[in-house]
Amino acid sequence: MSPYPRGEHAAHYLNRVKCTYSATIPIEITQLRAALKTHGLRAYPAQIYLLARAVNRFPEFRMSLDENRELGYWDSLSPMYTVLCPETNTFSAIWTPYHDDFAAFYRACVADIERYATGAFMPQQDIPKNVFDVSSIPWVDFTAFNLNLTPGDHLLPIFTIGKYTEQSGATHMPLAIQVHHAACDGYHLGQFVDEVKRLAANIDEWFIV
Repeated sequence: MSPYPRGEHAAHYLNRVKCTYSATIPIEITQLRAALKTHGLRAYPAQIYLLARAVNRFPEFRMSLDENRELGYWDSLSPMYTVLCPETNTFSAIWTPYHDDFAAFYRACVADIERYATGAFMPQQDIPKNVFDVSSIPWVDFTAFNLNLTPGDHLLPIFTIGKYTEQSGATHMPLAIQVHHAACDGYHLGQFVDEVKRLAANIDEWFIV
């Protein structure tokens, strides 16, 4: 912990007051929704990409403990996300390697969904350790969402996406974010949320199909 500026804080929330916290933020996606409709693209892979691009900008959102409980962060993270099997109404948790190029990631994500949305819990083999979790509840436009986790050594963020809402001509996506306090303070959460909002508002920066 000693070389890490937040080493004292991380040790406190790992060993003395084990603590996770969550926040639910409305993200305006008016431009993104219109662009997806224009190009006939699916929303979920684009939502996953948006989160993955932001996650990979911040080391606090890529932190883990190794087998010796030494603190570090991954060079990059890929998303592991849930997809519904309509035949069984159960979900599969699958992952797609992150690619900074949106078009490349989108194609790979759609292919993985079509191949692995079988209803089996984890249908892929050899799931890497450097993945973060995303799920979607597109039937519920929640304003708050909390996962009842027992705080442990899992430091990576967990995201839950809800049903879109419309207000004054703008489309908002509810985004629930669960983080471990050992990795992220409120300042880091704020930085991340600002980046997600910025990416959603400036799609010309990355939305190339």
